[in-house]
Amino acid sequence: MRIIGLCGSLRAASTNAALLRAAATMLPEGAVLEVAGIGDLPLMNEDLEKPAWPEPVQRLRRHLWTAEALLIACPEYNAGIPAPLKNAIDWASRAEGIGGVTAPAGEARKTPLADLPVGIIGTSPGMLGTARAQQHLRMSLQSTGARVMPGPEAFVGSARGKFDAAGELTDEPSRAAIGRVVAGLVAWAERVRD
Repeated sequence: MRIIGLCGSLRAASTNAALLRAAATMLPEGAVLEVAGIGDLPLMNEDLEKPAWPEPVQRLRRHLWTAEALLIACPEYNAGIPAPLKNAIDWASRAEGIGGVTAPAGEARKTPLADLPVGIIGTSPGMLGTARAQQHLRMSLQSTGARVMPGPEAFVGSARGKFDAAGELTDEPSRAAIGRVVAGLVAWAERVRD
């Protein structure tokens, strides 16, 4: 199973990027995780759709079209979704045919997010982890037609001390929570696909 990962933080030493790295080591056999960058996406602007979508937007959409599932590592900024992540979702939710780009041959979905199984993880320094941002993200994704996994969930709070000097997730309860999410996402994707 091909899982695409998106990290909502653009920071080089992002703990949410570290969660995706940890998730990649916990996948069930036969599943792979490839992280797609979102840092070079222009701000969503319909004027940029003509004559064709900008190359970074097309690249993100190509990644998502090849995904059998999506895993998002969502930070929490001011109790909500970080702007780069919301921007990526907005670009990915645009209907095919706009911007002179069409869906891959044989694809019936109108956007790469439609019917795509999605799991969400996240970490922050706060005690609640990213619970509020994940709720906000779920609402946005559901409006795109994505199949957001109802659970399990992973909110890694109080992030300081849960990562080593190299930025790797070392906290065992947090690792176990991430492991449950990735196993659940693979099962969810198989259920949605069937």
